Amino acid sequence: MEELTIKGYLRPLKFAILFSVLGEAVIFLVWGVILYPEGSILHKFLWTIVFCGLGMGSAGGAFISLYVVGRFTGIKALVACGLISGVLLGLFCNYLCFNLDMHFNYFGGASTPGLFIWSGIIMAVAGGMLVGWLCFTKTGNTWLDKLGI
Repeated sequence: MEELTIKGYLRPLKFAILFSVLGEAVIFLVWGVILYPEGSILHKFLWTIVFCGLGMGSAGGAFISLYVVGRFTGIKALVACGLISGVLLGLFCNYLCFNLDMHFNYFGGASTPGLFIWSGIIMAVAGGMLVGWLCFTKTGNTWLDKLGI
């Protein structure tokens, strides 16, 4: 099992926030600026980067720290992180955003609902599994230690 240290708890939180913000930045640029440029850029930025990226990334990282650190390593941790992220961000957050987008039409949820929903789920699961790989596998931890993270 992974050593229970502050670093062990903070790494998943930091990486969940980082990957959530990066994923939301892609959503903001592709869906909010390029594909659906109508509407307030400031509102879109606040929605994606601040509320979803920072807020839900923090929530996802906290859940991973609470339920995975000290309990799972390797493939079990990878799956647990993917499930936590997939359920919390991919289903719950994505469902909320989809319903909000029905009113604001900032990101094309009404015109491409399947793509809106599935891209959010896939990105959330992939991001969660990446957090799991980096934070809970020997290879990922070695790589992060070499980088000083």
